[in-house]
This record gives sequence, structure tokens and C-alpha cells, in this order.
Amino acid sequence: MAPPDSTDRLLEMLRDPNVESRDVAQAAGVSREDAARAARAVAAIAKVSTADAVALPAPLAVAVARAALAAGRADVLAALAAHPGKEAAKEAKRGLHLLKTRGVAVPEPPRPAPPPAATSPEAPLACYATAIDGQGERAVWIPRSLAGKGIEISQAVVSDEEGLLELQLGVIGRKEWRRLLDGLLEKGAAMGLGEVDRSRAVAIVAAARALNDRSGRRVPEGADLWLGQLGPAAPAEEPPPPGPLPEAEERDALAASGALHEQPLFATWMANEPFLREVAAKLDEVAVSPLYVDDLQRGDQLVRTVADAVDRYLEDERRRATLSRRLLAIAGHLHERGDLPRANAAAAAGRALAAGGAARAVPFARVLVEKAFPGVARPPEPPAEGASSGSPLVVAPR
Repeated sequence: MAPPDSTDRLLEMLRDPNVESRDVAQAAGVSREDAARAARAVAAIAKVSTADAVALPAPLAVAVARAALAAGRADVLAALAAHPGKEAAKEAKRGLHLLKTRGVAVPEPPRPAPPPAATSPEAPLACYATAIDGQGERAVWIPRSLAGKGIEISQAVVSDEEGLLELQLGVIGRKEWRRLLDGLLEKGAAMGLGEVDRSRAVAIVAAARALNDRSGRRVPEGADLWLGQLGPAAPAEEPPPPGPLPEAEERDALAASGALHEQPLFATWMANEPFLREVAAKLDEVAVSPLYVDDLQRGDQLVRTVADAVDRYLEDERRRATLSRRLLAIAGHLHERGDLPRANAAAAAGRALAAGGAARAVPFARVLVEKAFPGVARPPEPPAEGASSGSPLVVAPR
């Protein structure tokens, strides 16, 4: 703070036409332009506008407030009482008080505007994803609020082998989003649709995008720009499947794995179409072949053809490993949602396939082929060595 008499000296300099603006600027620590404006304000204090007075830097505003007091300019003092410089505001309020004690009607100094009410940050919009299906695909929805525009909806379809297959973007209002979400939750139940953390949803799509570079699948237009706007993604961490059970319980869980095909969630889990067409052709040959003496012999051969097909289908180590991986992924999904019996069945089937045993000994694998040929009845098989006597029935397709 300057010495107490510095304001009077500064005011004298502003009033003296022989004092240059350079000297005033040096004394007040302001620019020459501001010093010149203050000198004009003091010279025309009877007519100066309140806006011009308030626009001056604090040291000059103090001097102008003192000049306004001498001139009885209560309006200028009232305006300066709201000056951001504390000393200028204090000098103006002192002047208003003196005028009031002299019987001058003075306006109330403007009250500072109340600070804006703190707004709680908007909760992030929930993201959703389906469970992995029989082709290793799943859908992910990531909504994002756009200020003044609405909600950007991103729908991505990803594959565990090819990467990011599709990306659709659109902007809709909040009402439309709520309606869309209601429809998704209703129709998506059969696909295992559920809410996921935003970071996990982004990680799923980002991990799929990285697969495109290895698979050679074309990246959907605009996908890289969109992912860049979402920010960096952590590695995608899927919910783990339940661990191995005690031996007897693991056998029971494996035996129950064929019944998983009764669930809508497993409707798309089948052997691939070209392979099933080959099996269908072999079954047609058996059906018309003259080599079988009666329908019983022909039926046995039809059953053996399907059983052999199950083993042939999973002779391919890569195909077997893929099916095992997908079963463990869906086991994690079921486990996360509290469906422990089915989670254990899927996990047991995934582990049995990974162990490399005969595919026909894994009920889930058998039904992958059998469900395409419901007319071919399979008689009960004797239990495999070390297996429990409870062998599941063949599940008819839904």
C-alpha cells in the first residue's frame, strides 16, 4: 500500500495540466494510456461516465473517487464501490458515507452478484454390452453427452477373431435415448445384454480395433477418430469364469453342459454352416443307401454319422481352442450375473475341450452338431470310464 498522502499527490498531478501522462504513469505504476484517461476523467469529473471511472486501474480509481467526493458525484462513487480493487472500493464507500452524513441522497452501492450455484456433475451415462455369441461376436453401446446437442449413441459390433466389424454413430435427444434403452433391455435379454462400466465398454471396442490390423478386416469409417475422442483405454478385462470344481462336481457340471443349448443365450451356438451341410449330405446318403437291411440298422448308422461328425468338427485344434475360449468367456458372463450352475457347466465344457479329450464326450460339443438334426435320435451311451452314470439327453433345438 502506498503512503497515506500518495492519493492526494496523485490527484494533484492528474489535475495539473502541466504534468505529463508519463510522470503520472510512473507514479501510479500504470500505463500512459490509463494515466491520460484518468486525467481526462478528473478534468471532467462533473460529466464523467460511471463506466469510464470503473474501467480505470485501482490506483487511479482511488484518486477519481476522491475527486468524485469533492464534486458530489454520488453516482460515480456508487459505481466505484463495486470496483474489483479493494482500495478503490473502500475509498468510494468512504465517500458515499461522507456525502450521506452531509444529507446528500446517495444510491445504494450495487451488491456483488451471488456466485453461481454449484452444479453437481452429471452422472455418466450407462454403457451396455451383450454376451459373446457362438460366432464370437458381441454388441456394445456407448452413449456420450454432447453439450447443447443431445446424446451421441455409439453401437459397435466386435468379433473375437476379426476385430471391429461395425460402428454406427448417431445423436438423439434424452427422451429418445430412454426409449431406445427400454427397447434394448427388453429385446437384448436373450443376448445376455447387461450394463458394463464405461472403461470396460471402451476397452472391449479398443481391443477389437487392435485385432483389425492382424486380421486384415477393414476398419469402419470414422472408428479411429471416434476412439481417439473417447480417450485412452485400459486393457479389456473380462469377468473370470468359475474355477475347477472337485472331481465329482466337475463331472456333473460337464454332464449338464448339453442342456445349456436350451437357453436363448446359446441359440446361435452351432457348428458352422458349411460343415453342417457336409453332414447333411452324408445323412442323405445313409437314408437312401441299400446297404442297410432295416430301419434299425439305418438309424444306428445315422447316429454314428452324427457322432463321428462331432469328433471331426473339433479335430481342428484352432477351432477347438476357439470354442473353449468362448465357453470360458460366457462362463465368466454367467458367473458375473449370479447364474452359477450354468456358469459351472460352461466352464467345465471349456476346460474339457482344452484338455484335448474326445469331443463326443463333451455334451455341449455334441449338441453343437446334433441340434441341427433333431430327427436323428441318439440312444443312451454307456458312461465313459471314470464318468458318472447320469448322461444328459440330447437337447432338441428351440
